[in-house]
Amino acid sequence: MLKKLAQIAAFFCPAPVNIWLHRAAGAKIDKYVSIHPCVLILAEKIEIGRGARIKFGTMINARTFSLGRKSSIGFYTLVNGESDLIVGDASIIGPRTMINCSRQVVIGFYSGIGPNSCLYTHGSGLPVTEGYGATFAPIHIKDKVWVSMRSTIGPGVTIEEGTNVMPGTVLVESIASKRMVAGDPANLVNYPVFMRPVKPDFVEKLAPRILEEYKDWSNEYKGTNWQMTNGTLVTEYKKKKFTIAVEENGDIVLLTTPGKTTNGMYFNLADLKTDSSMHKAKIKFEAYIRLYYGLIFL
Repeated sequence: MLKKLAQIAAFFCPAPVNIWLHRAAGAKIDKYVSIHPCVLILAEKIEIGRGARIKFGTMINARTFSLGRKSSIGFYTLVNGESDLIVGDASIIGPRTMINCSRQVVIGFYSGIGPNSCLYTHGSGLPVTEGYGATFAPIHIKDKVWVSMRSTIGPGVTIEEGTNVMPGTVLVESIASKRMVAGDPANLVNYPVFMRPVKPDFVEKLAPRILEEYKDWSNEYKGTNWQMTNGTLVTEYKKKKFTIAVEENGDIVLLTTPGKTTNGMYFNLADLKTDSSMHKAKIKFEAYIRLYYGLIFL
């Protein structure tokens, strides 16, 4: 009873008070987690990874709720059922998504569910005594799957790694890896996904392009006057210069070699790793990279 009361009280509180209340009720919540006010989490077991976010109006009523590192759940998402919702690292659940957990729902690493989508693990609620079926089965969305907006995923569906589900799709059958699917169950279009070839020097060329486009975006939409100097982006943070460079000395460094790190703040584009710093200028840059390039660093 005290556990439920703490979880309900957290609904009315902003961070960090709501996080403290959930921890007091036994939840395992890592550092730098953001939980908006008016988020209700009623689960027997709660695990939320470092840097994860849950936005305003979300309600989660399940047996187990696990949200991976730097994963996010959008506004007004509803999760309900007696089983589990397990979300891997670097994944996104869009706003106003509905997830029924009558059976377990698993969303893998680096996957996304678009806004206004519906994941349902049981079928008809009509009387079986009259011959109607009652299907209950889990949903498994594997790694690097993208389910676009307003899609519906039915019970028993497994979507294998690397598949794209196009907007408005109604999916009631499992899909193989690296496919592109669209339509409804009566007329399902199912094509292979053709990956764009990535040349060996792609990451090296991408890094300076990111800095140029970040500069142009900030100057146009944020009213800044940032400049590039000898390949280094000179920004301003709290009225002081703040630099972002590629492979060179800078307050933030973009790296392009797998496994490479620095002593300061960095993003490695080759293996999507970063340091543990939560400097506000770094967080803003990371949010830009995440939105415009789909890169989530762990």
